[in-house]
Amino acid sequence: MQDEFGVPEIYEQEAQGSLAYLFQDVQLVLKVPVVNFIFRTLGLYRDFLDIAWGQVRPNMLTVDMEKAAGKLRFPNLYTRTQPHKEWKHIYDEHTIEKIRKIIFTFNYVNPKLLLIASAWAESLSGRTILGKTYLKGFIEPGIIAGLPEINLVKIPQLPPLQGLLEEIMEKHHAFDLASDFRALVNYPEFLSMSWNYLKPHVGSDEYNLLKSQLKSESIKIVREMPFPISINRRMLPSIYSASEIAGIIGIISLFQDFLPSLIIDGELLRRMF
Repeated sequence: MQDEFGVPEIYEQEAQGSLAYLFQDVQLVLKVPVVNFIFRTLGLYRDFLDIAWGQVRPNMLTVDMEKAAGKLRFPNLYTRTQPHKEWKHIYDEHTIEKIRKIIFTFNYVNPKLLLIASAWAESLSGRTILGKTYLKGFIEPGIIAGLPEINLVKIPQLPPLQGLLEEIMEKHHAFDLASDFRALVNYPEFLSMSWNYLKPHVGSDEYNLLKSQLKSESIKIVREMPFPISINRRMLPSIYSASEIAGIIGIISLFQDFLPSLIIDGELLRRMF
């Protein structure tokens, strides 16, 4: 459950029973072959996750939220990124294509995760999302064809790279390493070279402004979700202690603040190709 590093979580391969089915459902609804960090961490608060996912799930199967996520997916960066022309001298074409698809996977899902985190944060703050009486239609659940298996590496498994990974976390002021980087660490040359490019941008004025804009836009979008989100703090004391409730709210707040960074990082990585 915990690798003695960072935030406690339940990995997909460790999930059992109904939690394993929930994780599978998350992948099908969000259309990617990975269970992202926010779900792996909230899996420790199973009753909450059951209710919270059950409320957000129908929204994430609508054309409305699919299009809304697209509005967050390509932040308007002024930074000019030149494709790295040396990848072909480091990796074969098959590997390069796999890295591209991994980046695509997280670029595709991170805006959806931000909408989910913002919807939960709004509702838990007493701002119930009432839902609309109309919607544009539904999308079919199912993982997008052609996406590769995502192998998430645990940090203690890679002591030679631990310094790099800790630097990434420190630069992002994060308590743990995001799934995006846990997948890309399987390609250490790419991660090391691309991080050297990303590092000066993280925390810049443009970067922080975009982060704020993405978070604000996500809140605006979820206020227009087709189906209601009504989970609130008053529902939780019968299930959890005060410290556990604070933990749940803290996790959601952490991801709501951090996911805009991952959207920006992903766009910078995409441009490198």
